[in-house]
Amino acid sequence: MNRTFKNENGHLIANVSFAGEEISKATTKGIRKLCEGVTVPGFRKGKAPVEEAQKRLRGNDVAQATIDELLKQVDNAFMKDDEFSAYVKDSKILGSFRPSVSVDKFSDTEVAFTIRYVLRPVCDKLGEYKNLKSSVTEAAVTDTDVDNFIAGLAKDNAELVPTEEAAKLGDTANIDFVGLMNGKEFEGGSAKGFDLVLGSKHFVPGFEEQVVSHKAGEKFDISLNMPDNYPEPLTGKPVVFKVTLNSVKVSQVPEVNDEFATTLSGEFASKDLAELKEKVHKHLVDSNHRRYLTALVNDLLNQVRDSSTYVFADEYINNLVSQRKAAEEKQVNSQGLTLAEYLKLINRTEEDYEKQLRDGIVAELKASLTYDALASAEKIPSPAQADLEKRLGSPVNAFISNLTSYLKAQKLSEQQIQNQINNYLNQVFISILNERVQTRILELNGYKVTTDEEKKGDEKVEEKQTAEEGK
Repeated sequence: MNRTFKNENGHLIANVSFAGEEISKATTKGIRKLCEGVTVPGFRKGKAPVEEAQKRLRGNDVAQATIDELLKQVDNAFMKDDEFSAYVKDSKILGSFRPSVSVDKFSDTEVAFTIRYVLRPVCDKLGEYKNLKSSVTEAAVTDTDVDNFIAGLAKDNAELVPTEEAAKLGDTANIDFVGLMNGKEFEGGSAKGFDLVLGSKHFVPGFEEQVVSHKAGEKFDISLNMPDNYPEPLTGKPVVFKVTLNSVKVSQVPEVNDEFATTLSGEFASKDLAELKEKVHKHLVDSNHRRYLTALVNDLLNQVRDSSTYVFADEYINNLVSQRKAAEEKQVNSQGLTLAEYLKLINRTEEDYEKQLRDGIVAELKASLTYDALASAEKIPSPAQADLEKRLGSPVNAFISNLTSYLKAQKLSEQQIQNQINNYLNQVFISILNERVQTRILELNGYKVTTDEEKKGDEKVEEKQTAEEGK
């Protein structure tokens, strides 16, 4: 047997050939096995002389048996081959994908195969990741930003107050409604005591606008055509909703003053408006800084990704797309829709949907490979158990025990529980490692990164200075 290996386009391609004597032996062995299943008159099944049983074999069966015997020899030989074994030892071959086999030649004197193994995706060449420039800037916090944020807090703390005035956009209408098509109630078109914020566009186009100007206690009909992208049998059909307007409530926003500041709790608990503004300013500065660092890291990593090269097999991406599509389809089905109906609702073709799905998966894969390549290039240490326990806030064994008890209460199987625990711990592991990569790439490109320990140290200094100033 002759063999050669080639790493190409995410595959390990093995070209294997056999000569005449090897083929003859494999054919003989294959025929003997086939004959074990042949019945010849006058003999028990599989007990007839090979010469007699062989006369009843089909040529295609003999050829396939020969191929099977030769492929067994390939498996045995490869496991002893240093070059192939290196791929297995380093987990480069993805065992979840069956190798594809093509028969290139088949005769009594020569048989040749091409065997393709799917390899683990890799960043083949890491691009430049030092001395990069970024146009990302950190936004300053203005007095207007602070005022707008506090106005939002006030709006979040607004009370809904009943009104006898006619409903207008922005009001909350509590309604009973029954949807009719051709005079008959249709499924999913009725509800009682439903709170609808007018102008939120949560209902079909034209519905909310026709509630406007009506008062609490009124009963009225809303006539409209269902959207063309709505699922059958309502697609584009005229319908009538019989509506009872139970109540209209307006949003009463509290006045922003010292009294309002004292009503807040948590992060924004304050003794007066001045203190609230200080806390909001700090909150916005911290938020802007986090967004800045996130955008900056993404920009730097995108530059690295765009200058890097990656190798992965089409089969690998196709498999991920199929898995993601199946998961999303299951989620859509749980809402009573098929995937086709859902795509119609959001005005997307299946072709566009699959392309976006594929592009997203490829981008995610390249990002992950970039992180791995940077961690390897910079020799960034993997998280130890102590790092995991610090992030989890408890010993790993205690965390696993508590999570197992919780998942058992959810009636999950042992395998599901194990999978969820492994997935969660793996996500924590990757999160810690990725944060280390992000910190390193910022440092390598001249950006100072303040660690949690440094922040705590700065806070202690500020507290000490404040205390001394108060003496």
